[in-house]
Amino acid sequence: MSAASISSNKIKVYLDKPYVKVLWDTEDGILMSRWSGFCTFDEIKAVSVRILDAVVLEGAKKVLYDAREIEVLDDESQEYISGAFTREMIQSGIMYSATVFPDDVFAKFSVDDIHKSLKGRKISNVTYFQSLPSAIEWLKSK
Repeated sequence: MSAASISSNKIKVYLDKPYVKVLWDTEDGILMSRWSGFCTFDEIKAVSVRILDAVVLEGAKKVLYDAREIEVLDDESQEYISGAFTREMIQSGIMYSATVFPDDVFAKFSVDDIHKSLKGRKISNVTYFQSLPSAIEWLKSK
């Protein structure tokens, strides 16, 4: 799902904003969101609606969150992602979820908090990765 591993003829763009791109890989059946910069809670919530729409429309079972370039998430966003949004994704049919940790150390703390919350709730279909290629390969194997 990087420029090197994706050809444009197998990608459907669902959303293209300065802070996030949501893409559907028709060949591998992976819905990807590529985050960058800072996002407000309202922006995250609006994007989540679009992601859920894409999951339902495409019948997606696998999702990739590329958070390498995201900045710190506020507490409200973290709670929403680890709570209502994750439950809705699972209810919509997502079976496998891969998240690539952010490069920024402070943003990594935000994602770590989400990871801990999900782990505490025993949600088993969420896996975390240090690199994008590892996440993609894991999802392709599912």
